[in-house]
Amino acid sequence: MTMSDDHPTGYVDLTKPNADAASSTPEPSAPEPPASTQAAPAPTEEADVLAGSPPAAPTPTPAQMQAKARAQAAQQTRAQAQIAQTAGIHPSFMNEMPDLRETTDDDPATVKSREEFTTVYDIIDQLEAALGEAKSSIFAPGMVKVDRDEFTDQLSELKKMLPVQLERASALMREAERRLESAQTQSNAIVASAQSRAADMIKDANEQAQFLAGQENVTELARQKARAILDQAQTKADHLTHGADQYCTTVMEGLSQQLGKLSQDVQAGLNVLEERQRAAGEQMPHLTLNDYPEAQ
Repeated sequence: MTMSDDHPTGYVDLTKPNADAASSTPEPSAPEPPASTQAAPAPTEEADVLAGSPPAAPTPTPAQMQAKARAQAAQQTRAQAQIAQTAGIHPSFMNEMPDLRETTDDDPATVKSREEFTTVYDIIDQLEAALGEAKSSIFAPGMVKVDRDEFTDQLSELKKMLPVQLERASALMREAERRLESAQTQSNAIVASAQSRAADMIKDANEQAQFLAGQENVTELARQKARAILDQAQTKADHLTHGADQYCTTVMEGLSQQLGKLSQDVQAGLNVLEERQRAAGEQMPHLTLNDYPEAQ
């Protein structure tokens, strides 16, 4: 195998490309299939990839993210329950939101879908573990060797699992939108009920005023009370709508952060794979005229 002038040890330093990629933080984009190489190495051949880059900030595990989301949902539900109890109603959107990521259903199809959802994080952990456990070179401590086939298989499996994660996120956003629509419907019902009660009270006051001579302020008092009821009902309706809006905003922001991190991790893996393939192609032996037998 030939050695290049820039890399006499046979290793390719990928630190600078990865550092530039980390500082610029490009916008997440959909991963593309890696380009096929003309001369693939043998299954047992290993490629050089970067393992000495600074460790990234610790990210919460799926279990921690689920616990945080449940705590926020429970706090939001208690606040909405207090508002509904004050109004004397129980809106349907205050029911506990189903956890689309976990289920106790033993159906084989459901179990398989749940395993596919959690596999995305497992594959990323496996890739990080493989880089952390890989052996470094004596001449280049910042360079390590990993198995090409194993690394490629894990990236391919990760690309297959991503659509499942995106579908789960889409389902969760649809559920949040449904709850917002239900909150708006409940708010309209509260206002309509308050208007009906106010109209009945004004009607009763007018009837009583006809029997009570000299009490001209009865109707005005009824109108003031009716206006107070309408204002109170509008305030409760605004609280319900604001709570539903805040819940949807929190859910969608969390989903956006998760999807952005996944997209960045996948893109970084693809960049490392492309650099490794390019380095492997440069290190392949090339025949010269001296390698051919001379004509007799």
